[in-house]
Amino acid sequence: MPKVETLTKFEWEIMKQIWKSGRTTVREVHEALAPTQSRAYTTIQTYMERLVDKKYLSKKKIGLVNFYSARVKETDTLRRETSHFVKRAFDGSFSKLAAFLFDTQDFDEKDLEAIKRLIEEKEREND
Repeated sequence: MPKVETLTKFEWEIMKQIWKSGRTTVREVHEALAPTQSRAYTTIQTYMERLVDKKYLSKKKIGLVNFYSARVKETDTLRRETSHFVKRAFDGSFSKLAAFLFDTQDFDEKDLEAIKRLIEEKEREND
């Protein structure tokens, strides 16, 4: 399988918008990101072309307009990026990641209950 490049922080913002909206244009992404990002239209266009080169997006020209669509699923990208991070930072151990999070984060009761439910569901799946 060919190596897939990781995403930068801003590329993540663009991809999240495209996963949310489906097929879209640079203008639509620019308008959607405008409230939180003060990037020029041409900057977003450049980033989207890089995402085409990285094989995260496909591009189809219809008339004078380029339409972009995600080539990869959000869940697949999240899984790959998380796995890559855990391999680098925690020697591939998800339990080390979990221990680190529990040692360094403040979880409220709601978070703890949700985590307990997830563990119980996973235990039932493994039985």
